[in-house]
Amino acid sequence: MATSYRAFLIELYEEYLEEASFLYQQRRKLYENPEITWKKIGEFEGRLEAHIDGLVVGNKLALDVCSRRATEGDFGEVYAATCVFCRQNRRDSVLAIFEQLEASDAERAFALADALKYELPDAWVADFATLLTSGHVKLGPILARVFGYRRLAGGAALSSAIKRCAAPALPEIVWALGRIGYEPAKEPLFDYLRSEEAPIRAAAAIALVRMDDAAAMEYCISQAPSAPWAIAPSGLAGGREAVVLLTNGAKGKGDSLLALGLLGEPTAVSFLMSHLEEAEVAPAAAMALQCLTGAGLHEEIFVPDKIEEDELFDAEREELRQGKAPNRGDGRPFGSTVTRLCQDPQVWRQWWLANANRFSTGIRYRGGRPLSPAVLVDMIAAEVTPYSLRQYFLEELAIRYGYDVCFEVDSPVEQQLTGLAKAEAWSRSSGQEFQAGAYYFGGRLQH
Repeated sequence: MATSYRAFLIELYEEYLEEASFLYQQRRKLYENPEITWKKIGEFEGRLEAHIDGLVVGNKLALDVCSRRATEGDFGEVYAATCVFCRQNRRDSVLAIFEQLEASDAERAFALADALKYELPDAWVADFATLLTSGHVKLGPILARVFGYRRLAGGAALSSAIKRCAAPALPEIVWALGRIGYEPAKEPLFDYLRSEEAPIRAAAAIALVRMDDAAAMEYCISQAPSAPWAIAPSGLAGGREAVVLLTNGAKGKGDSLLALGLLGEPTAVSFLMSHLEEAEVAPAAAMALQCLTGAGLHEEIFVPDKIEEDELFDAEREELRQGKAPNRGDGRPFGSTVTRLCQDPQVWRQWWLANANRFSTGIRYRGGRPLSPAVLVDMIAAEVTPYSLRQYFLEELAIRYGYDVCFEVDSPVEQQLTGLAKAEAWSRSSGQEFQAGAYYFGGRLQH
């Protein structure tokens, strides 16, 4: 009877892990779905939490199952098992996962970092800082992500790690130094702006402008017309000169168009509308226009399903070779109708003709309102704001106004809600000191 009951519990805990793995993987995919709002993801997080909690209360037997599946299971099970180990104070079990991790297994490394971002016990921080300084090729990027995400005081450890780690790990370490704002790292980070690796330069640029480094901001703007890595920090930190440089040097690049939307100058609207006719950059131009104007123009389009030839019957495959795609039997192709931001130049021109008088040259706009900390916080909180823009807005709040919300777009929903409540309170008090529609950098007015 005891053996049977033990077998039942093992099967139950394995099922918990399997379900937790599915929910974790599903949660990650939801960030790629524009029809799922960030608050909606909280429902999946609640279900995921229930399964992890079920493993925590399972004590030793559940820990044994987690240890086995952390080795044999998929990356979602690595995530769930690591969460359980952290809550049960099993540092040895987490270190065992580190030892078994293959340097080439990006999915398992990502899942391990995710779990530690959310669950790393405070009592482990000092020991993990020591591990970080080792410059271990597998541990460096994971622990750097954790320290930066949690804003842990590990500047010295990160600075030591950056000297020891190989190039692939450097973007994560640089990113983390920017997140915690470690001032002694400014000089070495500036050197990375001239790295031969674009990901390292991009990470260094964001890190430095978050740390209020005006020289880095000016360097990024000077490089932006020809260097893709410099465009985002120019849009997030630059002033009116960035508008001119990006307009003259954009040459149809989608990232330049989005940066112009972030800068929010009405003088860029005509330039952005002119790119709606170019299929490759039209989505970026539409998002930039929406970011600036808040017009809310949408359209429905039919998106045909991707055809997988190996799934077709021989007759269908032959028809496809002759140029006839599979259909539903009534001539209609397989696919679905989706709603997206309007990419019709004529519709946008008509809207601008009717609304241009609401916008004044020299004023920065976000969603049709003169940009201020309160407007920025509102747009971060809005469920309709795309994930990519929410990330930019979080960066901008820190870079422009010196306020770090201390969460990321993939933070648990409850943590985001708590952070937003604090940000809203700040915007109603200290945020009122900023002039709406003006350019700021590091909390100072730009001229």
